[in-house]
Amino acid sequence: MGLETLGGEDYPEMDSLPLRKKGDSLMAKKKRLVEVHQERFPFSCAQIFPLLCPVKEDDWLPGWREQREMIYTESGHAELGCVFITRQQPHLMGTATWVNNVYDPNEKIQYSAINEHMVYQIQGNLKPLPAGCEVTLTRTWTALTPQAEEFLGRMADDAGKAPPKLFELIAHFLRTGKMLSP
Repeated sequence: MGLETLGGEDYPEMDSLPLRKKGDSLMAKKKRLVEVHQERFPFSCAQIFPLLCPVKEDDWLPGWREQREMIYTESGHAELGCVFITRQQPHLMGTATWVNNVYDPNEKIQYSAINEHMVYQIQGNLKPLPAGCEVTLTRTWTALTPQAEEFLGRMADDAGKAPPKLFELIAHFLRTGKMLSP
C-alpha cells in the first residue's frame, strides 16, 4: 500500500497530509527533532537530581519563576504525575502543559509537554562516576501542526551545535549556590 491522504469535507486542512499504514490504523507522518547532549559534572547525582524539578528550577534558571505555574504536586516538588504550565516558551512555540512521567531519584527523570503545536519530551539520565555524575539530556520535539513542522525545520539547522545552556546554569549554581545572571 502506498501513501494515502486523510481529508475531505470533514477535515479539509488534512487533505495533503501523508499517511502510512500500520495494522488497521492510519498514522500521520510528522516532523520530529531529537537532540542528545552529555555532560560530566564534578558533583554527585544526588546533588544534581533535585535541581531537575520545576519548583527547584526557580533557584537556578533565570526567568523560570515568572513562566511556571504549578498545577498539581503532592510533595511540593517533582514527583511522578506532577503537572505544571509554562508560558511563552520559545522552544515550544508558546504556552504548554507539562507532566512528569518518569521519576527515578538520582537516576532518571522525564517530563512531557504538549500544546496545540507540538509534543515535547525532555529526559535526564544520570550515571554516577568516580568523581561526579554524567548527565545525558535527551530532548524530543514532535510537530502537530504545519507551523511546528516549519519551526522544527529551522531548529534542526542549529541542532547539536552546542550543549544546552542548562548545563552551564546547573554547574554555576552547584559551584556558587547562586543563579547565573542572564
